[in-house]
Amino acid sequence: MDQKTGISFFETLMQDIRYGARTLRKSPGFTFVAVLTLALGIGANTAIFSVINAVLLRPLPFKDPDRLVQLWETEAAPGNFPLTGPDYLDWQEQNRTLESSALFSWPRSFNASGTGEAQPVSGINTQANFFTVLGVAPAMGRGFASGEDHEGKNNVVVISHGFWKKFFGGRPDVLGKTIALNSVEHVVVGVMPDWFNYPANTQIWTPLDMAQKALGPRGSHGYRAIARVKADSSIEAARADLLTISRRLEKQYDNDKIEAVVVPLKEQITGSSRPQLLVLLIAVAAVLLVACVNVANLLLARSTRRQREIALRAVLGASRKRVVRQLLTESVLLSLMGAALGLTGAWWAVIVIRSSNTLPIPRVNSVELDLTVLAFTVLVSMVVGILFGLAPALQASGADLGEELKASAQAVVSPLGWQRLLRDGLVIVEIAASLALLAGAGLLLRSFSKMRNSDVGVQSQNVMTMSIMLPAQKYATVASRRGFIDSYLERIQHLPGVQAAAITTEIPLEGGNNGYVTVDGDTDPAHANQLVENISITPDYFRAFGIPFLHGETFSAADMEHTNEINLKLSELYKQNPDLKKLPPELYFVAIINRAMAKTFWPNQDAVGKIFKLNSGTLPVRVLGVVGDTSVFGIQKSPFPQAYYPVTAALDSAPFGGSVVVKTSGAPASAVQPLRSNLAALDSTLATFQPRAMEAVIAEATQSTGVQTYLLGSFAGLALLLAAVGLYSVLAYLVTQRTREIGIRLALGAQHSHVLRLVMGHGSKLTAAGVVLGVAGALALTRFMNSLLFGVTAKDPVTFACVVAMLALVALAACYIPARRAMRVEPMVALRDE
Repeated sequence: MDQKTGISFFETLMQDIRYGARTLRKSPGFTFVAVLTLALGIGANTAIFSVINAVLLRPLPFKDPDRLVQLWETEAAPGNFPLTGPDYLDWQEQNRTLESSALFSWPRSFNASGTGEAQPVSGINTQANFFTVLGVAPAMGRGFASGEDHEGKNNVVVISHGFWKKFFGGRPDVLGKTIALNSVEHVVVGVMPDWFNYPANTQIWTPLDMAQKALGPRGSHGYRAIARVKADSSIEAARADLLTISRRLEKQYDNDKIEAVVVPLKEQITGSSRPQLLVLLIAVAAVLLVACVNVANLLLARSTRRQREIALRAVLGASRKRVVRQLLTESVLLSLMGAALGLTGAWWAVIVIRSSNTLPIPRVNSVELDLTVLAFTVLVSMVVGILFGLAPALQASGADLGEELKASAQAVVSPLGWQRLLRDGLVIVEIAASLALLAGAGLLLRSFSKMRNSDVGVQSQNVMTMSIMLPAQKYATVASRRGFIDSYLERIQHLPGVQAAAITTEIPLEGGNNGYVTVDGDTDPAHANQLVENISITPDYFRAFGIPFLHGETFSAADMEHTNEINLKLSELYKQNPDLKKLPPELYFVAIINRAMAKTFWPNQDAVGKIFKLNSGTLPVRVLGVVGDTSVFGIQKSPFPQAYYPVTAALDSAPFGGSVVVKTSGAPASAVQPLRSNLAALDSTLATFQPRAMEAVIAEATQSTGVQTYLLGSFAGLALLLAAVGLYSVLAYLVTQRTREIGIRLALGAQHSHVLRLVMGHGSKLTAAGVVLGVAGALALTRFMNSLLFGVTAKDPVTFACVVAMLALVALAACYIPARRAMRVEPMVALRDE
């Protein structure tokens, strides 16, 4: 294209834009409806794409993120498990493919004090090179220095930007300040950037004691690790390298079935959210499709009224290509205006997403309307403008010039041509897309309802929980820890309105402390791979949660004391001989087990009085009773074997963290302040963590499905509304086209019921075709939702029947209004107008 041709092209393009703008300004009603419809579709797509861009598309905000991996181990049971300290140290020393690696703990609760009342803080312990492995430097100060991850040198802390603002008020002189964490003074050496959020929701980082003795024995799986693969190696090579090392250790230390697992860090962080986000992306794409179809139908109707204008332009010398370009320019203008308005809505949605702490999406990258998202929006709007404008432009530019010029201004084209088929086809697509979305939303709604009404094994009404942490420095002995628990429990048991109170190491739905057991004479190989959840409790735990007793009896004061004595003796024996394989016969624990454990190990038997063994078969445990099952790892998981021990079984190590549970006669929230004040009366340096009603704990377990249901339901409702408007507009246009025909029919004696059947029949055929196509689309969509469903299948007939019935009712309502208008046509008026 030469310079002259290029100038001519841009001149005519500007002419088309100016003419298109004037044309749209002359039809404000049409322009408003079209722009608003497109804004809803484009805005929803932009908001969801901004999340997908942050979570799935953008690289992690670390140095060379593709070389970062997370390390796990396998066990006898299926799945990936945390690392043991000794295994990690061997991997670190023997590997040939990792540039560096860092061990870190699971989230820990800290009592932070030093500026007034103690505050709850969530933190992790890390190897000194943790930030170096990630390739992230603090915004202020420094990270941990080499050697600071050993006892005596590890009283330093790096804090998050949010914690700096909250605890220190954003003071610029924070470096060098001290803060008491679990009663131990720590010096602030660094403040992380405000975007840094790894691991998620961490407020402080403290050095982990990397001495082999401090990391615990081989077989105690309690740590996570990240690593950076060497630049001249690969993740596959690192996987093979560590697998070889772990298999060598398996033989050397009898590490039964313990092998290394290497997962790319990006996959580890975002993998679980991928299915949910892709379902939402499909949903908003369907909404945009419906919006485009609606606008295309509006343009088809409008182009019919403009055919005389188009014919005149053609007679005056405009080519068909020129006319098509003019009409496409108008449609792209509409789309860009819709995109501008949609971006405003998307900007607001992103603010809500960023400020919400309840949305179940990874937060390593911040969600924002960056250049990628803006480019996506512009591209979508351009493509959308061309797509919905192409058919009307081709229709308008292909009219017969002679016929159009002979026709009166009020004449309309025949309703029997391809234009009518196109309009009908577009409506069918709208209905189909709406039904597919409604089916997906309906399945999630049924899943959410079943999850909320699912029996988690506890009576959640009027139950309050909160956590406490007894720091090792202040509560260094078993006697001090037990003394505090006994004193606190005595206080809260006598609070007004408290019916039962207990202290436990875990609450339902939030488990994670498990191990293997053995039963003498058990030859079932599956039981060797069966984990059992271990929970330590005080006697009123079952009464506080309303967990039913099935057989046997609960713990007595004597059982608590017996377990305490045995625990102290065991500690002394293992100090003298860490590899002790045989214990004196008088040393045994007592436990209460759940029904799932009884059925697993003693099917069709009374489990009370039975014996199982802990610590690789060295410590016998006698079963005192059997209770009902409670959910351990979430509502969607099957009942899991559980063993409950007296809380004194968990007091042999420090720090001790536990949850307080109270059953109240009134609103559970009324117990929070008395629980806090009685805790402060015993020790003002202790904070309360996560005070929540048990109903809130259950709600948190269903939060992901609830959010997904709300979003998909909103998109489905929007699509249904647009589809109903589209069906109405087609039938209303049909009535307008056939007014003369209807008038003649009525003049010749046709009944109003015949006219009603004429219009309603046409709408019903479109609806039926859309339902058939929509059911096929819904079955394809819901295949991606299996992992999100609970208690229903992706082909649930009840859901599909309800969705089809609802869509049919809405469609018939949309058909009835034009049908009523057709019934009211006056024959003489219709003929006179023609």
